[in-house]
Amino acid sequence: MKEGFLIGGGLIVAGLMLELSVGPVVWDAFAWPLNGIVLAGFFVMLTTMAYLRNKVYAFKWMTTYQAAIPAMVYAVVLTIIMGLTRQQVNGTWIYNMLSFWPFVLIYLYITVILGLTIHSRLRRIFRGEGLLKRDVPFMLNHLGLFLALTTATLGCADMQRVKMICGVGEPEWRVLEQGGAIKEMPIAIELKKFTMETYDDGSPKRYASDIQILTKSGKNIETVVEVNKPYEIDGWKIYQYGYDTQMGAQSQITILELVRDPWLPWVYAGFYMMLAAAAFITLEVLCRRLKTATRKELEWYIFFAVCAALFAYFFFDSYNTKTLVPALQSPWFAPHVFVYIFAYCLLGIAVVIAWWKKVDDLVYISFAFLTIGMLFGALWAKEAWGHYWSWDPKETWAAITWIAYLIYIHYRRLPQQRSRLAFWMLIGSFTLLQMCWWGINYLPSAQSSSVHVYSTD
Repeated sequence: MKEGFLIGGGLIVAGLMLELSVGPVVWDAFAWPLNGIVLAGFFVMLTTMAYLRNKVYAFKWMTTYQAAIPAMVYAVVLTIIMGLTRQQVNGTWIYNMLSFWPFVLIYLYITVILGLTIHSRLRRIFRGEGLLKRDVPFMLNHLGLFLALTTATLGCADMQRVKMICGVGEPEWRVLEQGGAIKEMPIAIELKKFTMETYDDGSPKRYASDIQILTKSGKNIETVVEVNKPYEIDGWKIYQYGYDTQMGAQSQITILELVRDPWLPWVYAGFYMMLAAAAFITLEVLCRRLKTATRKELEWYIFFAVCAALFAYFFFDSYNTKTLVPALQSPWFAPHVFVYIFAYCLLGIAVVIAWWKKVDDLVYISFAFLTIGMLFGALWAKEAWGHYWSWDPKETWAAITWIAYLIYIHYRRLPQQRSRLAFWMLIGSFTLLQMCWWGINYLPSAQSSSVHVYSTD
């Protein structure tokens, strides 16, 4: 894997030189139609590389584990730096990692590896050399991740997020863009009534806005918008964002966020493919173990699964669900938390068992649940806040943990490997998981900047 680490190091150096010479990546420049042209060119490049793989050693080598593992190691290191530093919209270098050239180049390299690997597996399938029960989850997982990465990245410049402050009885069609500019919209919104329910301590339990929407096309709609329940019209989603906190329940204004994301269906397609892959992996491993395991092994599997499920249940039950903030009052809350904690428990059990025997199948199932929990969180975030992934500190460490376990899984597929190193990789991944679970509550980078740091007392 020396070549992989050398290439990754070369990309880091190249990224630093680009950062010094041309400045950070300007993602706003990749708006339509430029992002469509770039995506088409990227596909052409990948196709050309794939067809030349037998003539160019580097292209064939990029479909191997020896290429993927070092690339993911660099991704984890850079993303850890991102998770430890306070990210700023106007920051530079490591304080705005999404525009930091080394970070961008490493993830671009991973996407190229993904694309070539997908093409290589497709060729095997078409030649009849594949195995259906392995190829289906493989293609769903890799293709789904590739689709989500490319469309989310190139589509970010086309996403519009604006805020509208509406008063009672006063139609409003002007919005405030993220840069502070005022813009007129093709729709007008009038606040009819603002409603707030509070807990005994006065904290908000629920707040919503009865609004009337008028469009240039002649639509006249009255509806209610509240946290976790946005309203969609003419390609825009309207979210309940805020209100006059000094007036509280007597607020005469409401703050709405309007979001337009034309690339969202493609991103969601990638998410759903990864969810399907996680389900396939779980079923495939379970069916295989049920056929080969002894009675005693099955009893232990059931015992561990029950313990993990009970821990996840009691952890969720420890939340004071009667006093949840509005953002947590979502149908996604229970499955997101339960599945994630269930995965955490299984991964903890895997670390303990790994002292005596291989735990690859347990890690596969745990990783599948980890993927499901992460994607449930992304789908929930879109309904609650208007974005499925914002690199919030919690999301950043979730990505770090997810990639770390991917490194372990890929390493275990190598024909030659060191069991001691694999064990320490598992320990390291579980340590990163602890940072994702509760460690971020103590990180300066997460304080006042993470929507995942709540008080539910």
